[in-house]
Amino acid sequence: MALRVATWNVNGLIGKKQEVKILLNIQKLDILLISEAHLTEKTSFNLEGYSTYATYHPDNTSHAGTAIIIKNTIQHQLLPEYRSTKIQATSIMIHDKQSPITITSIYCSPKQKRNPETTEEDFNRFFESLGHRFIVGGDWNAKNLQWGSRLTTTRGRNLKRSMDYHKLNALTTCEPTYWPTDPQKLPDLLDFFIYKGVQTHFLSVESCHDSSSDHTPVIATLSYTIIERPINPYLCNNHTDWENFRRHLNDNLNLKLCLKSEDDIDTATEHIITSIQRAAWASTPSQKESSNNKAHSNLPFIVKQKVLEKRRLRRIWQNSRHPADKREYNKSAASLKRFLVEIENETLQQRLENLTAKTPAKVENSLWQTVKSRNKPQLAQHPLKTDRGTWAKTDPERAEAYGLFLSDVFQPNSSMGTETLDEEVRKFLESDLQLSLPLQHCTPTEVRNTIKLLELKKAPGFDLITAEILKQLPKKAIVFITTLFNAILRMSYFPRVWKVSQIKMVPKPGKPPHLTSSYRPISLLPVLSKVLEKIISARLNQSLKDASTIPDHQFGFRKNHATVEQVHRVCEHIREALECKKYCSGVFLDVQQAFDKVWHNGLLYKLKKSLPHNLYLLLKSYLEHRIFYVKINDSVSEFYEINAGVPQGSVLGPSLYLLYTADVPESDNVMTATFADDTAVLASDENNNLASEILQSHLDKVNEWMKDWRIKASATKSNHVTFTLRKQDCPPVKLGNEVLPHQSTVKYLGFHLDRKQTWKCHIQKKRDELNQRYRSLEWLMGRKSRLSLENKLLIYKTVLKPVWTYGIQLWGTASQTNIEILQRFQNGVLKAIVNAPWFTRMDEVHEYLKMPTVREEVAKLTRTYRDRIVNHPNKLATDLTSNVPTRRLKRKNIWDNIDL
Repeated sequence: MALRVATWNVNGLIGKKQEVKILLNIQKLDILLISEAHLTEKTSFNLEGYSTYATYHPDNTSHAGTAIIIKNTIQHQLLPEYRSTKIQATSIMIHDKQSPITITSIYCSPKQKRNPETTEEDFNRFFESLGHRFIVGGDWNAKNLQWGSRLTTTRGRNLKRSMDYHKLNALTTCEPTYWPTDPQKLPDLLDFFIYKGVQTHFLSVESCHDSSSDHTPVIATLSYTIIERPINPYLCNNHTDWENFRRHLNDNLNLKLCLKSEDDIDTATEHIITSIQRAAWASTPSQKESSNNKAHSNLPFIVKQKVLEKRRLRRIWQNSRHPADKREYNKSAASLKRFLVEIENETLQQRLENLTAKTPAKVENSLWQTVKSRNKPQLAQHPLKTDRGTWAKTDPERAEAYGLFLSDVFQPNSSMGTETLDEEVRKFLESDLQLSLPLQHCTPTEVRNTIKLLELKKAPGFDLITAEILKQLPKKAIVFITTLFNAILRMSYFPRVWKVSQIKMVPKPGKPPHLTSSYRPISLLPVLSKVLEKIISARLNQSLKDASTIPDHQFGFRKNHATVEQVHRVCEHIREALECKKYCSGVFLDVQQAFDKVWHNGLLYKLKKSLPHNLYLLLKSYLEHRIFYVKINDSVSEFYEINAGVPQGSVLGPSLYLLYTADVPESDNVMTATFADDTAVLASDENNNLASEILQSHLDKVNEWMKDWRIKASATKSNHVTFTLRKQDCPPVKLGNEVLPHQSTVKYLGFHLDRKQTWKCHIQKKRDELNQRYRSLEWLMGRKSRLSLENKLLIYKTVLKPVWTYGIQLWGTASQTNIEILQRFQNGVLKAIVNAPWFTRMDEVHEYLKMPTVREEVAKLTRTYRDRIVNHPNKLATDLTSNVPTRRLKRKNIWDNIDL
């Protein structure tokens, strides 16, 4: 298959989306190299079926820069960018059957006062960064008679000397590619390819006249067979014959397997996995690659006619350079552009009118999917800087780099702890076990009901078995799984094959993309193992409930416990301090890699102390000998052991972490509020020095406890805040030997708490977030959208409204001035939804749409919140309704909002 690569100086990519689609379609391009993309960190360009990679100008302003648009079906890797004021370049690596080829888009900025001439040394440094086999295309802004330019310039001589030094060749059309709009200037050749390590007789080049830019695209054809990206493996699709699947399982499942040893359990586990896989493959026809990943192959005939007419007029103008011919060409280009916009708008509006409010997984035209896909950014696969200083460019190299990084992450904090505690833990773990009642066995009904509650959209583990497949299992398979689960519960042994984690890496927002530490691991576990974990979790939670092991101040991962109740506790403590003219000194701790660094021996020590020993043995087997590997596309890393942490993506992981941190120190005069690893401690006193002394004494206890159990908190990321109406601050406090930074506001569980509890900062942050979301959805909700009124309102209620209603029971006590900040946003959105003129009264709009105001929402949701926590299972939450405020200050209490 020939590879078609084009280079084009687009002079601003965002406004040329339709022309890019036309160029890719008509010319059947695989890769498009863009010069002068004019992209920045705040702008992006997405095209269905293609990946886009960009390099910005060093000043990050909307000029210069490069980009590469490549088909998703071509296997490729993004290489480190080359960025300077003189040269910007974006590079990718593709593979043929010989060796890798680097494809690079380049833009050389013209000589200016602030940008001196590009020298031979500049070109040498650039070419040396590309390797031994590459093709570079773009706007070089270099003229030389050797490659067909009208004359030779200084930059052209510098580029030619550099090409001769590196033994490079130029691939040009020998005809003008730059057509200046100024009739006093002459056309010339500025856009061409330079290559190395590619046989000349495998290359051809041609000009293209399908653009309205002042630069002509140049297309190179490479007669190489390029390796395409394999289709992701799957067990089922929309054409799976589920009747045949169940019949196949019934015929091949063997219910007479022996389950008396650990090896028997492993054998039975592998048997059910392979049986399900074979039945799914036998019942699922092969599915050709989705047309979404191919070029847009079909265009209306009238579009092709207009393109041909524009080509003809452009050739006439380029030959004659007559103003009249230029006007005719401009008319044709403008007509084509308007026609493309009309087609896109008509297609989009027809799709919007047919959108449904449904959200099932198989509803292709659901409103939710449209909104979600619009907001989903394109994730580029950047090269990684290894510890040796080299670049991990290919998928196998990057997967291995991630694997090595995570192998260090999943280790306990070895520099902490004491020998005395370590010896105590070791002796206790080696001590004899006590007799305990056997765990309650499970039934086929329990297994079936557990499977029914699985979410369909959850990604499968390495075995590819999805929740959809499990929901189609026949009765015989359910009986087999039930028997297997009961053997696991009886023997307290967790199968080895279900202790393998497949990890994918997701970038953290705002972090450098070339560092492995800038990515968050997402662990994918087999779905069948999660079913077993849910059954074990039910027995674990019952045991914890009976023993009252989890402290009341821990609200994370507990049924009927939410973030709002926990933040309410913190706010109530602060409010009481303000009412009594006290200083409230608060510390909000940031625990580093809390779930990944759990010390296994310490966790087992606490499990053995607090749980029945048969359940302890099962959880011990669950934690030991776990392994993981990292997968990127179709490449995987080596297997690595997990020596610390609770399993990511698991059902039991959160409960195990709560057990590990259940004995965090408490003090009489200090309020402790924990939600998983988010910890807040507050102390109040009329004297600011005494308030910090009380808090410091408690932090010393917490610090010693963290050292004992190898938990590490980041002092630089933790915050110390003084909540008071006075001007003075509480003295600084330390965590260990490090002083905690003092802040005027802090973010805790999604709430921005300010010094005087006015909620101004929180409301302003929410307003900024709402503005950003609305801008991305205005095409769906704005005045020009033909989406139905019902669906517009639905988008507002499901996407925008939850942003500001979160925690409204707490921040609803803010002043009317601050409340109006969000009310004004809602007013503007509702007017746009109904396309109301500016003079329309807002009470009429609210009445027409039956939408309550922000104040009405405050009253409604506060009333619901009070009714809920009156019967809360945690006494700390129910106490929030019985506290009688002092009411020295003229500010609202939370419960005052009910009567609004």
